[in-house]
Amino acid sequence: LVGVGAGAYTNETIQALERDISPKMSRHFSAISMNERLFARIDDLYQRRESLKLDAETLRVLEKTWKGFVRSGAKLDADGKKRLAKISEELSSLGTSFGQNVLADESDWALFLDEADLAGLPDFVKSSMAEAAEIRGQKGRYAVTLSRSIYEPFSTFSERRDLREIAFRAFTMRGQNGGATDNTNVVRDMLRLRAEKAKLLGYASFAALKLDDTMAKTPKAVHALLDPVWE
Repeated sequence: LVGVGAGAYTNETIQALERDISPKMSRHFSAISMNERLFARIDDLYQRRESLKLDAETLRVLEKTWKGFVRSGAKLDADGKKRLAKISEELSSLGTSFGQNVLADESDWALFLDEADLAGLPDFVKSSMAEAAEIRGQKGRYAVTLSRSIYEPFSTFSERRDLREIAFRAFTMRGQNGGATDNTNVVRDMLRLRAEKAKLLGYASFAALKLDDTMAKTPKAVHALLDPVWE
């Protein structure tokens, strides 16, 4: 809930709370999923699932619950559990940093326009842009921001390809502009930890771990679907 709230409405205090709470929540959920007595009860039901005469929905809930615990380290030895819990905590903090860096770049950027630059824009977009400009001390002008409520309709309706390109490049470069909000090192550390997590849990890659309990099941199946589309 903290993450959802911080994404919808945030300020420095909320972001500080998010950074503080995120690793704590990770430790909390790791303690649950790695609780040996709790998993033993779930595992007992799972091993006897064929004889329990469960309906399809209940059986699916049991299977997903069991797999969720296993994928969270329930079957690892003590050292493995300790390491996985630490990885999950670090990934949680990194995920928070990533999102806050993107949000910072999004909040700091604005493209100020005049009436002559608004070809194709409907009134509701103009109104939002005028309000955004006034908030930023440019009353009487119009601001393209990177909030989706402005960026997406502007990109959809604007007849100015050159302005759409400026906004597009700014939107896609959030978190990649150098300085304190650059996510390059964050992404590097996330990839390294995700790979270690997958290996610890017996998967060939993090993609294989993420897809194991989905309809696609494997990275190969995903590429079999997407590659022809991309071609």
